[in-house]
Amino acid sequence: MLVPLAPPLLAAAALAAFAAGFVKGFAGFGFAVVFTPLLSLISDDPRHVVFAALVLGTLMSLGVIAELRHAITRDRALPVLLGTALGTPAGIALLGLVARPALKFVIAGLAVGVTILRLARVRVRLGGGGGPLAVGALLGGLLNGCTSMGGPVPAMVVAWQGRAVADSRAILVMFNLLSYVLAIAVALAGGIARPHWLLSGLWLAPAAALGTFAGIRAVRRIPPSVFGHVITAVVGLAGLAGLASALRLYLSIG
Repeated sequence: MLVPLAPPLLAAAALAAFAAGFVKGFAGFGFAVVFTPLLSLISDDPRHVVFAALVLGTLMSLGVIAELRHAITRDRALPVLLGTALGTPAGIALLGLVARPALKFVIAGLAVGVTILRLARVRVRLGGGGGPLAVGALLGGLLNGCTSMGGPVPAMVVAWQGRAVADSRAILVMFNLLSYVLAIAVALAGGIARPHWLLSGLWLAPAAALGTFAGIRAVRRIPPSVFGHVITAVVGLAGLAGLASALRLYLSIG
């Protein structure tokens, strides 16, 4: 099990999985950005949390990509595949080297950083070609491998390219699915993750699936500009929870 069987912790973990799935279903990314910092607050093993996020994120990506399969084209898939294949193994290598307190701070810092960027509304204009997509997937794969939270990087790229909502969601869910599967395979093959970790977080899959379904329905009903504020708030709160978890672990070690 990922967390002890105390009912309050079970409820908190399930709620985190639901919220993460909701954001995933709506935006096409963001599962781990919410799930990983919140579960790091419960678990003292951030590597285990990262791996659980990769497994659950893979399952949720399958559900979203089924909805968006017609929006996936070769000119989008190839740059994402190339960047992801190069970046993700490097990130997994870093996962095996970074100490637990430092990894928790990195995870929480990414969530807070994403929130700040969203609040600041940083705008950059990029060309619509595959080059920026490949670079975004490379950097995102690197972060996915070591923190499971690489989605915001390609998300910013597609936003700066001015892509339509359906195109952006298809690119992001495709990136996450490729990166998650590759990260799981590399982590298991390299001994960084243990085989039984594949099952330890699956009890959260129903809550995450319900959240994903709700997010898919919500994106058809709620204006993205309105829900964007909700995503920002959820990610920001998750980052603050992650910082509290990292600080607690650092103080306990010190």
